[in-house]
Amino acid sequence: MKKIITVFLLSFYCTVFSQNKTIASTWTSLVQPVNVESMQNWKFRVSAKIRKESHSNSKCAIWARIDNSDNTVGFFENQAYSKIEVTKEWKNFQIEGNVSPEGKILNIGAFAENNGSFYFDDFKLDVLDPKSLKWVNIPLKNGGFEEGLIAGKDWSEGIGRKVTHVKNFTITASDNKPFSGKKSLLIKADNIIGNMPHGKFADVNGIKMYYETYGEGEPLLMLHGNGQSISAFMNQVDDFSKKYKVIIVDCRERGKSTYDKTKELTFDIQVEDLKQFLDKQNIKKVKILGWSDGGILAILMALKYPDLIDKIACSGANIFPEGLKDEEMKDLKQSLAQLIKENKDHKNDVYIDLYNLDLKYPNLKYEDLKAIQCPSLIMAGDKDVIKTEHTVKIAESIPKGQLAIIPNSTHSVVVEKPELFNSLVIDFFEGK
Repeated sequence: MKKIITVFLLSFYCTVFSQNKTIASTWTSLVQPVNVESMQNWKFRVSAKIRKESHSNSKCAIWARIDNSDNTVGFFENQAYSKIEVTKEWKNFQIEGNVSPEGKILNIGAFAENNGSFYFDDFKLDVLDPKSLKWVNIPLKNGGFEEGLIAGKDWSEGIGRKVTHVKNFTITASDNKPFSGKKSLLIKADNIIGNMPHGKFADVNGIKMYYETYGEGEPLLMLHGNGQSISAFMNQVDDFSKKYKVIIVDCRERGKSTYDKTKELTFDIQVEDLKQFLDKQNIKKVKILGWSDGGILAILMALKYPDLIDKIACSGANIFPEGLKDEEMKDLKQSLAQLIKENKDHKNDVYIDLYNLDLKYPNLKYEDLKAIQCPSLIMAGDKDVIKTEHTVKIAESIPKGQLAIIPNSTHSVVVEKPELFNSLVIDFFEGK
């Protein structure tokens, strides 16, 4: 993605449960909506007990969000992106907030991300009565999960306004060491890429680069975007691993890969990371699929190491910063200024590096692309953050360039239309 999301905004509207559609994601949520129209301007607190059995980089937490009557969002907090510590032992966690003047629905949720077993119990909601100044308990439906879980009753699973099931996750009522009563909520995830037991690290260019491999055959390297990691290609691995040996890496400063704080994050240094990585894997010829900044890296690899690259497919790539739409550039600059202003104790250093990367680099010219020798598929959504004319010009400037502008899609076409996207890329890779 070009725009790095430093605050994770969950936009659940989970009032209807549907198993008709399954999507791929690294996270899921279970939610219960509570009508708070009679409690506008009141203070509230949500609490629950949580424990987990998972990898260290997995997360679970409670979250709460106020939906206003005009469909805007009032209060929001997801504790997964704060400094809470969930362990194997039950601990109580609490969120406090205010119902907005136009507040209609308070959504109370359980959140889980990446592989592991995540347990929740004893959800409670209290509100502060402004007349008595006393906290009053608002009973939740099945807040201790003693009634089990029935699809669409009391609690619902989902991501986004259309509630869907997230593959690799199962959500059940469990009798494994509940906090109280006989049952608790269990959200369990397995086989989410980027967090697999078979993942490895390679020592390259002064860093440790994390990678995972899937399938057999010709090597295909997948490169994610700026604020992403291996998991960006959750919708691609299954299809492509049927034909290729898929190799997906976390680029430096992202995912599990490390970085050297003394060196500026540039595309050039990442190109050298990838070259050394491929050398260590003894790969002499490789196809590359790159999304966003990953597409930029694919183009640069094809320019610098033409004998190594068989074909490249790039989605949402630009060759100089002005290839971004003007409003996107403006947003990036404003976000960077805010990050710098709020950078206490170096907490935003990595985000600042990532923003600077896209604001300063790359600095190619269209005529530079004439040196690319390999067949190159240049793609973008018709509503991409990359200017359409920029994408077209890139494809036209590469001698063996092909163009695909995918309708009704954005910079996230890889996620929005995976079947179409995968089919286009595989047809291109398989073509003569």
